[in-house]
Amino acid sequence: MSRRTARGQQLPPAEVELLNSLNKQHLYPRVYDLFQAGWSLQNIGDALHPKRPKTTIRTWVQRAEAATNLERIDAPIPTPKLKTPAEYQKKRPESPGISDDTLETIQELAPIARTYRSKMATTSAAAVANDRLTAICILQHQSGVSIKELAHAANVTYRAMYKRIKL
Repeated sequence: MSRRTARGQQLPPAEVELLNSLNKQHLYPRVYDLFQAGWSLQNIGDALHPKRPKTTIRTWVQRAEAATNLERIDAPIPTPKLKTPAEYQKKRPESPGISDDTLETIQELAPIARTYRSKMATTSAAAVANDRLTAICILQHQSGVSIKELAHAANVTYRAMYKRIKL
């Protein structure tokens, strides 16, 4: 999809004046062109007097899109200043992944740790496995491994791993 939306901006005053002076024959194509240029439905609706809801503007855009013979006016379409880059940029850094040794250890400890209950002695196999698994998972998460990856490695839900790490 090549259309990018400019949020939090208002149409220039000259464009607002122009929009409010147009009849429906010229308004629908103009609204369509503004939408394609990146102006949001909310921006366009707020510029009209009286204000129109986004659903109305969306209907106008769809009508103009379906029409074959539109009469456009010669005024240039204002282009919004886009705050976001053209290409998607991840906010989170890439995960370093789980090493084979650590993965194997997690997979060995997880079934044992799953049987742990708070009433058990701290020296029981389940309690020791639970503590080791928690320590390994916290260390891995601090080094950048995602909770999703850790949950998959231990064969538990995301929520269960989140609770283990965020104690």
